Amino acid sequence: MDDEFYITGLHQGDESVFRELFDRYHNRLCYFATALLTTDQNAEDVVQEAFVKLWQKKGHFHNLPAIKAFLYITVKNHCLNIYKHDRVVRKYGDLLEEEQDADVTVRLIEAEVLETVYQALQKLPSGCRNVLRLSYFEEMKNKEVADHLRISINTVKTQKKRGLQLLRTILKVTSLFL
Repeated sequence: MDDEFYITGLHQGDESVFRELFDRYHNRLCYFATALLTTDQNAEDVVQEAFVKLWQKKGHFHNLPAIKAFLYITVKNHCLNIYKHDRVVRKYGDLLEEEQDADVTVRLIEAEVLETVYQALQKLPSGCRNVLRLSYFEEMKNKEVADHLRISINTVKTQKKRGLQLLRTILKVTSLFL
């Protein structure tokens, strides 16, 4: 088949012509990609991506050598991008691993502290507990807490002050046992 058949068919969006191009170049592009890839990346995926780009730009080609060149260049560039990405990942992998370890440690400590605070909150009288929960965990302002609980702002302030004092005492006793 001549160039004109492929170009016309591709311009018209003829899937059978596209399929013939796929069958014609797929295996050789896979071999090419496999030779370029240094990691376990799937050469099939790289080649599939090249054909997707070919379909998206199907109206831009005027001869078969241009299509062939486009496919090879697209596969080469994709492989180079994978290589560059892997190099960056390797370079910063150790740093990220250290950060992740630190992040896990911080999250572990945070979870333990929050559990201790939650248990201490459960020991407070219900009025203090509700005011502290809404103020600090729900991040409501005193006025919002007062409206929500249908109490005065002064009661909110008093309950908050009393609750924090009781919490300090409970947490101080708890830390002595730990």
